[in-house]
Amino acid sequence: MRGIAVVPFAMDGIEPEAHDLAQWLAGETAWELCGPGTEARLVIDPVALSPEALGDAAAQLGVEAALGATFALAAERLTLHLLLADARGNVRAQWDELGPLGIGPHLGRRIARRVLHALGEDAAAPPESIEREAPGAVVLRLARAVRRLDVDDLLALATEFPALSAAPRALLHAAQRAIGEEKMPALFSALERLAQARPHDAEVLLALGDYRALHLDEAGARQLYLRARDAAGSDRRVVALACLRLAAVAESAARTDEAIQHLRAAIRLADDARAHARLGRLLLAKDPAEGILALTRATVLAPGDAALHLALARALREHGSDPVRAVAVASRAARLAEADPSLADEVRAELELLLS
Repeated sequence: MRGIAVVPFAMDGIEPEAHDLAQWLAGETAWELCGPGTEARLVIDPVALSPEALGDAAAQLGVEAALGATFALAAERLTLHLLLADARGNVRAQWDELGPLGIGPHLGRRIARRVLHALGEDAAAPPESIEREAPGAVVLRLARAVRRLDVDDLLALATEFPALSAAPRALLHAAQRAIGEEKMPALFSALERLAQARPHDAEVLLALGDYRALHLDEAGARQLYLRARDAAGSDRRVVALACLRLAAVAESAARTDEAIQHLRAAIRLADDARAHARLGRLLLAKDPAEGILALTRATVLAPGDAALHLALARALREHGSDPVRAVAVASRAARLAEADPSLADEVRAELELLLS
């Protein structure tokens, strides 16, 4: 799983409208960067727009890269200067985005595509937006509603402008952030209303399914995930996310074969280390050799993940026939876990079992 930090977009000016837009666009970009094989973290504290500062931020957060930008709004035109740097402070991409205010709802996806291409994650990139430009006044209203978390206005925007996907997406962001908070019931109700207004919106169905699952309505969640998978069409990212959620529901209900089927479907769409690890753990009880292969693939995709190497070492000890390889994998896990005392103890115990 590749991690990417999105730091606050620095504003050129103090206009409230520009502040709303900069904050909203950073959130949109982080949302679009999330997928089966990637996750984004939206940073709150400002970070200087330099390779060194972004690299330090990425290293401190334990992610691969950090994205920052300067943002300006003048005469209803947007100007962004963007910089992507890895955790060592190396520049991975640097470019400008210029255009009328009406392209605002498309910019998050456009920026995310550029970031993922720069990191070699072309398959994880969301499809290009084919939406028309939105009226500038609508974009400003949307950004303002996002800042205020005005659920009623966001729902109104989604109803008044059904082609504007950014309005329902903003509600999805808010619903995700509200999990476990006092606003969660209000967002649950908003998602229900949004799903009625947009019954074929795959991302809305996914989000509502997540809320149903959190409320222990697994049957309802499963139906929504199935609908989301079917509604997503050619959007590989959303289809893969739906399959991963379906696998989780099946696994919690002890329907192992069904969970394996959904995980295989997700992996065909997005070659994700955590999906391979989940598949490997399920396969160990049915076909140990296949399970070990899946766990091995997970470590190849995430060579710096100590927990995955520990899982593979344990599988090799319990189900494999190559103790030398098991010790080698556990030794690598120990090196990777040096910075994590709790995991280091677990790895040390595994090594002791292998060497006893």
